[in-house]
Amino acid sequence: MINNEKVAVIIAEYNPFHNGHAYHIKETKRLTNAKYIIILMSGNFVQRGEPSIIDKYIRAESALLSGADAVFELPVTVSTGSAEIFADGSVALAEKLGIIDYLSFGAENDSMTELVNCSKLLIQKNHNKDIAKIMSSGSAFPEARDIYLRRNGFIKEADLLRTSNNILAISYLNQLHRLNSNIVPIAIKRAEVLHDSEIVPDKNLTIASAKAIRKDLHDSLSKKSLKYMPDSTISRLNPSGYYIKNDDFSDILFYKLGEIIYKNNKKDAINILSSYSDVTTDLAGRIYNLFGKSSSYDEFAASLWSKNYTYARIDRVLFHIIGGITQELIENNRAYDFCPYIRPLAIKNTSMDILNSIGKLSKTNEDIKLIARIGDAKKLDNKTAIETFRTTSFMTALYNQISFNKYNIKCHDEVSESFILRHKL
Repeated sequence: MINNEKVAVIIAEYNPFHNGHAYHIKETKRLTNAKYIIILMSGNFVQRGEPSIIDKYIRAESALLSGADAVFELPVTVSTGSAEIFADGSVALAEKLGIIDYLSFGAENDSMTELVNCSKLLIQKNHNKDIAKIMSSGSAFPEARDIYLRRNGFIKEADLLRTSNNILAISYLNQLHRLNSNIVPIAIKRAEVLHDSEIVPDKNLTIASAKAIRKDLHDSLSKKSLKYMPDSTISRLNPSGYYIKNDDFSDILFYKLGEIIYKNNKKDAINILSSYSDVTTDLAGRIYNLFGKSSSYDEFAASLWSKNYTYARIDRVLFHIIGGITQELIENNRAYDFCPYIRPLAIKNTSMDILNSIGKLSKTNEDIKLIARIGDAKKLDNKTAIETFRTTSFMTALYNQISFNKYNIKCHDEVSESFILRHKL
């Protein structure tokens, strides 16, 4: 709460920002009567393990134009983490802010009773050993968890955990429970389409999934997806019609892997690869053995796939290697709930009370530092926060360089410009 006014938070990727996201913000305001809507958003790399199709500052501006008051960036260590790390870090950051009354999230099922019951089931008993046994036979974690729940009669819970937004929603609830948080969760049912639905010509539909929109932007000459995005997004699309993608990172990925593999013996190379976040010894061996047999990022990623690893996990792993995101860095971040600082991307002039409130808190709370401008990074006084900040900055710079070199897109320059875009509305 700020000045006795309610505050709601939304955790998002906005990849890209579309009509469904605008609907979510509007519904959040209606259901909570919150004066302020804060967005905790992934930067230029997202949880699926890929670069965001549109720069983070453009997405942040679109959110402001659709009713949000401020947008803060999640560190790349969180935004490219597993669903658990993404949820735990985001919710913990919301809790640390000390001003949040409501956490609003989209879900395929908006029954809070059913979502909470599923969360309680997962929290009250440690199922991981039993799930791990199923995984040892060759199943990836989502499939193994589904098999385990159904075997034990938890059919409703298994059904809930088959869709991506429900999974995240339940992960948010798990973390709220662990933190003993007073933040009130609000579930908003996804409107009109499911998460992975493709675009189907229908003049009555105004919302499409982000995945379907990305596919259309990458593949379609007709750009059927334009009707599903607000003008604030459409006006900032690349005129050439081409957008950054995983394959654009082929050269740097192969360079990084080549340095590891050709400058070390096999045992040492596999040990180094295993040091990166989400990389098992088995997967490190596959990377070592298959390196040099593919001509592009996508081809190499596809060659690594097996029943043990989802495509999203493989993509996350490869971007962790590119960004130098190690298991040690992730584990060190746990002590700070994965978010050792908070960094604004965009804020309304009329909502500066948000920044002022967080600024006051950061002066007395060692767990959270406000990095409003590049010079504020000097406030970071522990190795983990500094490394996390620098890693996120490196990945942003890499994204910006590739966007400019390949697509002539000039992104916001964080080094010479303020992190805050005070958008006049």
